[in-house]
Amino acid sequence: MQPKIGRVFFPVFSRDWQEQDRKALMSVASQEETVCESANNARTFTILRRADASVAPLVSVVVPVFNASSTLEEALCSITNQTLEDIEIVCVNDASNDTSPEILQRFFAQDARFTIVNHAENAGYGAAMNDGIQTARGTWIAILEPDDFILPAMYERMLDFASAFENVDIVKTPYVRELRAEGVARGGKALTTLNCSYRGRIKPAQQPFTLHDAHTDHLLRHHPSIWSALYRRDFLAQKDIHFVEYPGAGWADNEFFFETLLASERIVYLDEPFYVYREETATEATTFLRTNKRLPFDRWHAMDEIMRKRGFGNDTNVRLAHTAKGFTYLGNQLAANTDKEGNTDEEVLDEIGRMFDAMDPALVAREASIPPHLKEMFIGYRGKEDAADISTSKLSYYASLLSELAYTLRNNGLGYTLDTIKRTLRK
Repeated sequence: MQPKIGRVFFPVFSRDWQEQDRKALMSVASQEETVCESANNARTFTILRRADASVAPLVSVVVPVFNASSTLEEALCSITNQTLEDIEIVCVNDASNDTSPEILQRFFAQDARFTIVNHAENAGYGAAMNDGIQTARGTWIAILEPDDFILPAMYERMLDFASAFENVDIVKTPYVRELRAEGVARGGKALTTLNCSYRGRIKPAQQPFTLHDAHTDHLLRHHPSIWSALYRRDFLAQKDIHFVEYPGAGWADNEFFFETLLASERIVYLDEPFYVYREETATEATTFLRTNKRLPFDRWHAMDEIMRKRGFGNDTNVRLAHTAKGFTYLGNQLAANTDKEGNTDEEVLDEIGRMFDAMDPALVAREASIPPHLKEMFIGYRGKEDAADISTSKLSYYASLLSELAYTLRNNGLGYTLDTIKRTLRK
């Protein structure tokens, strides 16, 4: 069944405030600006917060901002509209050159819970997140990307659920996918909303759980949804978890997502979606993959290293999930970088070979969700002797596909399931 997020009304500040109005609001509250150095000594940044903000909040919501003016107000209003009031909102302005800084100043003037971190130069998503977490004072860390929004009860409901357990590291939930038609900007009219691909699938025998437990690996098989969770700040510090600081956005969420889940010994899962994630259109996704041919493979290898570092090198379920994710990445790159005559970009082929070298043939043989033509590609690269146990029979693949379609029907209804079948047949 498709998620019903209803009509959520957020009070949006006028874009036509006069300068004297802004100055008047800024004058009503004391403020202080400090200069800090990033934890890795890579840069300095300024922090603007209320001088009387001395009490640590329950939740710190970190919002990385770079040229997000078209959706930023809606995102921030969805935080200020939370039923949980004991929060701080740490907005990291990563040297935006649109009207995002002015929007942040308005919210700062209106609400004492806002803190603004300013970068003099653009440092990228990972750096913005690291500086935001370093600045945060809350017991829990939340993340909101500035082109998404959250439903009003998100943090209160998640913390209420977590309160039934002791010493929780991560509170995890599913999310809502918002799709839009080609040519519609983010924040424009939604085409449809869907449940994410792991809702209803995370069924640990007990809570809290770890990723060693059965029926939890679906968290790793799908989109790296770092923002549909709460992270205990002490847990991140104790495990020395931070974002890798790639230039730009750079899929920096992949490694953070993987490492937090694998490092945690006490995860709790609430199967209710509160976060609305606005997805890229197919054209946007294809354009990105064509201009970043190595990036998905680099992130997969980085997650492979994390898997071994965090003690999951011999965990079959996690390794299977990671293998399946690798084939998803390479399948998408093949689709984006193969022309109508069937010629694939050489750089992509080289990266596929590098990924195949790192994969265990026994896991490729066991993973039923891998399409037969991609298994044939693996066999062709590794050789029949090395991949002797891999079957390219379509029977197990079709059984896996039918199981997935049955789940899609339950999760998102008949219409989307029929669309999924059409896309699969085209492939």
